[in-house]
Amino acid sequence: MIDFDDIDILLDVLGNDTRRRILQLLADEPRYFIQLSRDLGVSQQAVLKHLEILERHGFVSSYEGESTFAAPKRKYFQLNKSCMLAIGITRDAVEFVFRDIPQKEEELQEDEDHRELKSLVREVAALEKERNPIRKLNDSDKMLKEINSRLTELMQMEISLLRLKQRITRVAHETIRDSFDEELHRQILYETLGETKQPDVDELSAALDTREKEISAALRVLRQKLSSSGTPNR
Repeated sequence: MIDFDDIDILLDVLGNDTRRRILQLLADEPRYFIQLSRDLGVSQQAVLKHLEILERHGFVSSYEGESTFAAPKRKYFQLNKSCMLAIGITRDAVEFVFRDIPQKEEELQEDEDHRELKSLVREVAALEKERNPIRKLNDSDKMLKEINSRLTELMQMEISLLRLKQRITRVAHETIRDSFDEELHRQILYETLGETKQPDVDELSAALDTREKEISAALRVLRQKLSSSGTPNR
C-alpha cells in the first residue's frame, strides 16, 4: 500500500535544493553543521533550520562526536532513513511508489531466481570481514560497478515494460470511455484496472468519495456486464 503522507513529506523535503545537497553530503560521511554551512555556502542559521526539518521527519539523526582539535564535543549529523520513491507520469497513467528499504538482510527465497543475488550477498558478507583496506576498497569498487550495471539493465527493462503498459492502458481507457456511460462505473474501472486483488468496497468508497451503498450497486452492475460480454475475439 502507498502511504501518500510519506510521499507528501518526501516530495516536500526533496523539493528544496539545499536539503537535497545536505542529504548528498551526509551520504558521504557525517558532518557537523559548520562543515555543512561551509561546503554549501549557506548561512549556519539556514543550515540549522534545514537540519531541523530533516531530523523531525527522520531523514537524519545526530550524535556527539570528538573534535579533531582541542575543543568540546561536536554535534554531528548523519543519514537515518533508507527509502525509495518512484514517479511515473505518462499520457495514460500516473503512478507513485514509495517503499522503505529494510536495514537488515532478509532471508532470500530458496529458488533459482535468487541464485545470483545470494552469491552477491555472500560476497558482500566477505567484504565486510576483509581487513586489508586497499583490497576492501578495490573489491567495493568492483562490486558497485557490477550492481550499477545490473540496475541499469533493470531500469531499461522497466522502461520497456512501462511503454507496453502505457499502450495497454490507452486501449483499456478508450474502451472504458466508449463502453460505459455511468461516470461512477468508469471511475471504478479506472481505479481497479490491472489490480490483482478483488475490489474492496471500503477502499473504493474512500478513494472515490462515494457512499458504500452506491459502490456496491455499481460493482454488481459491472460484474454482470463484464461476465456477460462473451468470449473476446482473437
